[in-house]
Amino acid sequence: MNTNYQYVQTEIKNYVLSLTLDRPKKKNALNQKMIHEIRSVLDLHKESQDIKVVLISSSCDVFCAGADLEYLNKIKNFSYDENLKDSQELMSLFKTMLLYPKLIISKVAGPAIAGGCGLMTASDIIFATDDSIFGYPEVRIGFIPALVSTFLIEKITATNARELLLTGKTINASTAKKYGLINYLCSKEEIHNDVFRFIQKFIKNTSSKSIERTKNIIYTSLNLEQKLEKAAELNAESRMDEDFQKGINAFLKKEPINWDQT
Repeated sequence: MNTNYQYVQTEIKNYVLSLTLDRPKKKNALNQKMIHEIRSVLDLHKESQDIKVVLISSSCDVFCAGADLEYLNKIKNFSYDENLKDSQELMSLFKTMLLYPKLIISKVAGPAIAGGCGLMTASDIIFATDDSIFGYPEVRIGFIPALVSTFLIEKITATNARELLLTGKTINASTAKKYGLINYLCSKEEIHNDVFRFIQKFIKNTSSKSIERTKNIIYTSLNLEQKLEKAAELNAESRMDEDFQKGINAFLKKEPINWDQT
């Protein structure tokens, strides 16, 4: 196990790069450094012939709780240019995952919320335990789910995507499976074996070069490059308005937000 990173652990075994989110005290909340580390791991092994699958999981009982509070406190004072650069960092991670030449599997146990749900959604295949929960609650705190919307809308029906993105509701694993947000619903006791069996079969039955080319076709045909670039701009713009400041200040203070009084 490679522990040279602060917030992730890595291991390569049997053609699988295991990338474990490892910030348990913060429930794997994302900050700039953690985003950079995940992308760095992926970039480092992008051309490796010893890897055919990337498996993303968590070292604790939360997959990823979204953005880090200290990070949110920092960005509330950003200029537009700083917000654009920050949005482009997360955009670059999503681009890397969506275009990655190897299959990316997320193994979700516990909550995957906001940016954490986005990280999961950018994966190719998703296994989840039956006690997991999912949601994109950005609109409830004055944010917009700009980046994830570009590929979520292409992954599930427009009706379900609108419901999730516009209400900010959270859903359980059974509903997520029904929506098509996740691929496989597992018990906590069996998820490891289920993922292992799937990977073994996948490695045996698929061409690595064909996987690379097919992912490229999917990315290109959905026009995700231009959509993600535009989403990053919209995300930065939205951070400059009053609702963002009201929402982030209330969220940091853990105060309820009454939007009907705005």
